[in-house]
Formats: sequence, C-alpha cells, structure tokens
Amino acid sequence: MPGKSCSNIFGLSLMRKSGETKAFFYDVLFRGPLFISVLFLSTAFLKFANKEAGCTEKGHDIVGDQTEEEADEAEIDCSGKVAFGIRPSSVLTTLNAVAGLLLAVLLPIFGAIIDHTSYRKQCVLYFGALFWLCNVLQIFTTSATWALMVLIQGVFSSSAYTIHQTALFAYAPEILDDLDKELGPMNAAVRVWELVTMLSFMIGVTIFSAVLGLGDDVVGKSAVSQTVASLVSMYPFVVVARNLGDRPRLKEIETGENVLTAGFRKPFKTIQSLRGSHSEVLKFLRALLFFESANGSIIFASTTLITQQLQIADPSPILIAILVVTVLGAALVPFVHRRFGVKTGMCIAVGMNVLGSLVVILFVNSPETKGGVWIVGLLYGLGLGATYPMQRTLYMLIIPAGQETEMMGLLQFASIVFAWAPGLVFTTLNEHMNDLRLAMFAVLGFHSVGLLLLL
Repeated sequence: MPGKSCSNIFGLSLMRKSGETKAFFYDVLFRGPLFISVLFLSTAFLKFANKEAGCTEKGHDIVGDQTEEEADEAEIDCSGKVAFGIRPSSVLTTLNAVAGLLLAVLLPIFGAIIDHTSYRKQCVLYFGALFWLCNVLQIFTTSATWALMVLIQGVFSSSAYTIHQTALFAYAPEILDDLDKELGPMNAAVRVWELVTMLSFMIGVTIFSAVLGLGDDVVGKSAVSQTVASLVSMYPFVVVARNLGDRPRLKEIETGENVLTAGFRKPFKTIQSLRGSHSEVLKFLRALLFFESANGSIIFASTTLITQQLQIADPSPILIAILVVTVLGAALVPFVHRRFGVKTGMCIAVGMNVLGSLVVILFVNSPETKGGVWIVGLLYGLGLGATYPMQRTLYMLIIPAGQETEMMGLLQFASIVFAWAPGLVFTTLNEHMNDLRLAMFAVLGFHSVGLLLLL
C-alpha cells in the first residue's frame, strides 16, 4: 500500500518507537539546515576571496584600467592571492583540508570521552549548540569579516558538527531492539530525512531570496540562509535535548591509560583484533578511507568548479537538482539491495561518483560546456544518495556480533581520518597548475582507489 510504503521509506514506525529514536530522527531536522547552509556561505567566501585578490567576482584578472566586465570577457584566470597566500579558487578546498586534519586529531579524543565517560549526552548537546552558534555568527559575513568566518567554519563549525554527530550515533545500537532488522532501515530512513530536510531548506531559501529580490546577490543569500537555518533548527534541538537520555560510561579506562592515550590507542587495538578472522572488515575500512574522504570533498570542489570555471554565478538551482537526485538515490537503496546485493550495490554507488568526476574532467570544464553539469549532478546525486545507507548496512553485515558500538566508533574514525587529503591534493594541483579541471583528479583519484579496494 502507498501509505505503508511511504511510512517505511521515512521510518515513521521507528521514529515513534521511543523518545530516544524520536531524538535520533529530529536531530536530522536540527543539523540538516545548518549543514547545507554552507553551500550559500561558500559562494560568498569565493566572492570575497576574488575581490581581496584584486580579481573579478568570477575569478578573472583585471589588467590595467579594465572594468570587471572587460576582464570577464578576456577570461584571464585570477593570479592574485588572498591573505592565506593561496589562490581564491583554493579557499574552499583548503578549508576542507584544514577541517579534516583537525578532526583526525580531535575525533579519537572525543571518541574516548564518549566511550569512557558519562558525558555522551553532553557531547551531543554542547557541540550541537556550538555548531548552531557558529552559524549565527556567520550571518554577519562581510568583506571585513569573511576571513574570520572561514576560520570559524574550518576550526569550530566543522569540528562541532562531527563531534555532535559522533556522540549521537553512539546511541544507535542501544535504542533499537533488533539491530539486524532495524538498524539498516533506520540508517536508510535517517538518510532520506536528512536529504529531504536539506532539499526543502535549499528550495525555501531560494524562494525567499527571490521574494526579497536578491537575484545574484550571493552575500545576501548567504545571510538569508544562515538566518533561516539558525531559526528553523532551534525547535528540533529542543526535542533532541528533552528526549535523549544520559548514558553511563561504556567501559573503564585500562590501568596506566588516560582518556587521551585511550583515544589514540583504541582504533589500533580494534584493528589488531580484526586481523585474521575478520579481514573483510579491514578490507572495507581501507576502501572507506578513500571513497568517504572523496565524498566529503565533493561539495567544496564542485562549488568552486561551478562558480569559477563554469562561470555559473548562482549554483543553487544546480545544487537543488543534485539534492533531488540524491533523495532518489537513497530511496532506491532497498531495490538495489534486492536486485544486486549489498556489496555490488555499494560498488555501483561509488562507481557513479567516479563516472561523475570523469565527465567533469573530460567534457564539462568550461563555460561553453556548462550544460553538461546536469549530467554530472545526476551521477553525483545517485552515487552520494546511495553510498551512506549502503556503507552502513554492508558494514553491519560483516562486523563481529556483540561489538556493534565499538565497530561503529571505528567506522566513524575511518570516515574522518583521511578527510583532509583530497582537499589538500586539490589545492596543491590548483596552486601549481591553476586549472580546476585538473584539480578534480584529486576527487577522481580517491574515489577510484576506494572502488578498486571494494572489488
């Protein structure tokens, strides 16, 4: 029946199961708008970076007495540098690299706090509040404050978001009665909620901006986006705070260790315990290191490419279309599982992302070929939409029984430990070659290695 099918897709029965499952789903309504608002914010960052480097908003050098219009017609790539000593087109991917590197250091520490102390709920709430506060501050992004806002995004906002999410996900194995039957559907349903929330937010901000007559004013749209996100996320956060329960420490710290040393040693101890009898788990995690880090870099890399190389002033319609397809990709996961199996379906999803980057590099790399961005969006959308629920479902099928909480912590660690690498490679290629098309080899390379390790 259509109603029952819709209920299954959105996991309504699971959401109503208890107060804590309700909090798990409502957290999506909290973090979704705050997370996706960075797309509007990043276009404002690029505009201010180009202006500080002495270039046009579209990223072209202004030679002599040229006007911006004349410089854009000449299409000489911006050679100026911003305060950080990098090209404007490297700002977003450098931000991605710095945030990833910081998280690779912080996550083991906070993972240990979540496991070895009773502060799990506090980590969810305090870092959620910090994530929200960063978005409030970014409402005031201007030509005078944009560099500070980039630092807030890279150092505080990204870290707070990931620590908040890690602490919340530690509840997942404990709030369900039957992990084998319920965890997979819950992961898929949460992903659909997340994507629908982000899509609705993007459409709402675009419509509201049009009503305000903002047109191509990316700074105005950024302010609207951050304001709306800060407002609509408040009530869901209250629901999370009221329904999420306290938890005792999962385990004691071993003699001679402290939270800091336990945090860094735990992933390696877990990896050692998997050698031999559970080698398929290690094989999957090796693949995850690469394809998940590439997934995390797509947003900033593609936003830079769309605005700077394809010369599309407002990327929001394209990003909305990608989110629509991403929802479709997540909704197709049960069908792909039945038709091809979980592992083959995972390979198909990562393969979609590989194909998307190939199309960019070979065909969609100039204003004349920008129409092809819709094909790239279709491929990326299907791939990204399916990857998240598939990877967690596959992982839960191969990990040792009875170690779900420990294994989910290892999965989160593997998802973030390499997150800095694609952004760093992208920035390095762009700084030396000044060609965003070639810089996309960073995303392609990491997805390709991940796919090969999955096979």
